[in-house]
Amino acid sequence: MSWMNELVKTYDDNAAFAGSYNVQGKRFVLPPIGHMVQNAQIEVTVDAAGKLCRAETIIKEEQPTLIPCTLDSASRTSKPAPHPLHDNLHYIARDFDQYSKKTSKKDEKPYTLYLKLLESWVTSPYTHPKIQAVYKYISEHDLINDLLEQKILYKDDTGNIMQKWPYKDLEKPPIFQVVPGDILKAFVRFRVLIEGDTEPDLWKDMGLQRLYIKFSNEYLMNKKDICFVTGRSMFCAEKHNKGIRFPGDGAKLISSNDNAGFTFRGRFETGAECVTVGYETSQKAMNTLNWLIRNQGSNINGRIFLAWGRKELPQIFTDTERLLSRRKYSGTQKYSDTMKGFAEKLNAELAGYKSELPEVERVNIMVLDAATPGRLSICLYYEMAQNDFIQRIQEWHIAGAWRQNKYDSETKKRMRYIGVPLPKQLVQASYGDNTSESKMKMSVERLFFCIIQGKIIPLDMMRSAVNRVLKRSVMAVSDEYYNWQQLIQAACTMIRNRSWYESKNKTTGSDNIEIERTGYTMALDTENRDRSYLYGRLLAVADKIERSTFEKNNERLTNALKYMSAFAENPFKIWKTIRMKLIPYQEKALRYNKRDIRLLHEIADLFDPNEFAANEPLNSKFLLGFDCQSYVFDKEREANILAKQQKNAQSSNINIVKGENDNGDINK
Repeated sequence: MSWMNELVKTYDDNAAFAGSYNVQGKRFVLPPIGHMVQNAQIEVTVDAAGKLCRAETIIKEEQPTLIPCTLDSASRTSKPAPHPLHDNLHYIARDFDQYSKKTSKKDEKPYTLYLKLLESWVTSPYTHPKIQAVYKYISEHDLINDLLEQKILYKDDTGNIMQKWPYKDLEKPPIFQVVPGDILKAFVRFRVLIEGDTEPDLWKDMGLQRLYIKFSNEYLMNKKDICFVTGRSMFCAEKHNKGIRFPGDGAKLISSNDNAGFTFRGRFETGAECVTVGYETSQKAMNTLNWLIRNQGSNINGRIFLAWGRKELPQIFTDTERLLSRRKYSGTQKYSDTMKGFAEKLNAELAGYKSELPEVERVNIMVLDAATPGRLSICLYYEMAQNDFIQRIQEWHIAGAWRQNKYDSETKKRMRYIGVPLPKQLVQASYGDNTSESKMKMSVERLFFCIIQGKIIPLDMMRSAVNRVLKRSVMAVSDEYYNWQQLIQAACTMIRNRSWYESKNKTTGSDNIEIERTGYTMALDTENRDRSYLYGRLLAVADKIERSTFEKNNERLTNALKYMSAFAENPFKIWKTIRMKLIPYQEKALRYNKRDIRLLHEIADLFDPNEFAANEPLNSKFLLGFDCQSYVFDKEREANILAKQQKNAQSSNINIVKGENDNGDINK
């Protein structure tokens, strides 16, 4: 179980931060031993005397809550097993049975079990005034009635708790937006207001966490055995945590509940005869895995891709823009749209990671997935040297480096960067936005191996992306034009990735990672005489000439894009058609800009006459030529707009100065 050993070591390295919500660089908290993360929907605040102050509904972003748990409650399913403090309504509400259609046995009543467990904590040497306040409130008040009075819950016409909001003309209360399914299964967390206390949020109180760990070790655990992971004698657990991939996840990595039917495949009478894992070991491993997944793992439809080491590592599944935004650089903070600027930042970023890691260190690679709702499996686990890992990340972002467009959800603006988009975006470029879950998992896993093993992107994915670019060219109007550009850029990333790795494989005996290893650069290559590349440039010029004659806000499709798919199959024949249809636009364009017409002839002169007239389809380099030539036109247009704005600004300043002088003359 080397993976458990590595997780335990990672926990021990970060034990000082366990339970703290204020760790720089970490979005999520590392659960300490005896704790887990659960999404809470209702927050109840009481005072030191156990009286209700207020109740609120929790927004989705603030729902993850660190809660104490027992061995049974951390792995509970249908059998009642309360958490010691925060829990669902049917555990902590004394009046729950008044509103529930289900009845429970008296000795298994969830509220009774919860109250008994909380009372044992309150009466132990590890009690605390905050716990006493919660116990006093829960034992003396009806929580559901209080929530009704606080307008958190609502009754329907029959006197039951309302499950769906029936009034379409009235705003829906928050509780119906944050609770998935049954309202009576809402999870409740507590706050306690005590004079002089600076931390009313019980889930953030690290002193309270330490008290619970001591209480749990002394009162809830007794039998010791040999832990097969560490080799030490300790309390061993027969039940292990769930909620590993995300809060509410029911799948477990370790399970031994095969007590009926073909018991343990006929090999053992009890699970302990096979293996025993210490409670502390299990808690450290599962809590650390949960923490790593939520901070740096990638969840693709339930399949988890994770890499971790003893120190921070670059994420595998991230786009280049996010990778390079981790650090602040000297000079301008604007992302350079040149290959030189990209190379400098990428090298500086990964050099920073290397400087933070020991020279000899391992990186752990893990893939997790659940075949059933209750069983989580390790699909892949292996270890590699951290220098090799970082080199593979570097190669991935260099090999596919291309211009990318990205929508920034924070600034609500579109931005450009050089690099590689998210692997999920590459899959969508190949198979569409509505790719099935199974197809997405399989394809992302293929790219995952490409990254960590330094492999070339699969040929079938690249071809599929190129075909989608051609087929969807007829939809490249209005807002779809921006999406189509992203599709082209993703396809160009795959084309460049394959050409880079093919060139690398031809170069032996060199570990030097070059930005421009092949001739397929991001910059426009005006000397490239490849037939497909030149035909791509011709199509881009034709598209630009026709588009330049359009009036403002004209969203009509150009003939170049309309015939793009057919052009790629039979370029010589379709080019004749496009040139004929371009004549009226060409005559109009000649009045304003003859340079684009000359460019058509210049590109045509670069062709070998026999290759120009060859009746053969174009290869993927056609898209590179098209995108590079289009980018040149985009930069020219942006430069013209900027020059015009500067000219208008200067003209405006001159008028302002002249106006001031006139006023002065009048006053005189």
